[in-house]
Amino acid sequence: MSVPFGTHSLFIHCSEDKQFRGILKLLRELDRSPASHLLDWPGVPADLSRRRVLRRVLISGHGNPIQAGFQLGSVRALKPPDLRLPGNTDLYLMGCHQGAEQQRRAWAAGTGVDAGRVRGSAGETESALSTCLLLHLLEDGAESIDHWFPVWTRCNGAFRPHFPRVREVYARLEADPIAALAHLKAAGDLDALFLEFEEFLAPISRRPDYLTDLV
Repeated sequence: MSVPFGTHSLFIHCSEDKQFRGILKLLRELDRSPASHLLDWPGVPADLSRRRVLRRVLISGHGNPIQAGFQLGSVRALKPPDLRLPGNTDLYLMGCHQGAEQQRRAWAAGTGVDAGRVRGSAGETESALSTCLLLHLLEDGAESIDHWFPVWTRCNGAFRPHFPRVREVYARLEADPIAALAHLKAAGDLDALFLEFEEFLAPISRRPDYLTDLV
């Protein structure tokens, strides 16, 4: 396992599930951005605490509802003590439940990152919204995560009560994101949410290929 010296933006991917296919494709494209690197997590601890130019780290995978970590119980599990980082690195946890207070404290203690720099969602997240986040980073640059990650967090929180319905519609319409989005908008009861997050959700229509056939 190797992270090149001079890396400013590190993306760590922990899951090979089909629903993360679009996410992995985008992470591989972000890997080609200047001073960026994609680490396909091998399940082996990494000490990057001396990488002083490392500005931001984003971890993608399945989060645990009661414990800090990704892909727990698998050979690719990533727990906070497995990843040592410089204290001034911003840590973005793109998975379920990792922004809950208990998990945030555990990530700060395990990685050595200042607690105020650990960011995540306190509840369940949706991979389609994570795909939107990465599309914005691809379009606007990795440093734009400071703007888009809080929007991702709020969007997950707002749509969370509707996740079962969104997933049912997506599956019923043969995993077609454009058709699913049109169906949900036509129903009318989610108009306020679609308006509030219109800019964040716009990549679904611009780049539906990243969100197709994810079930």
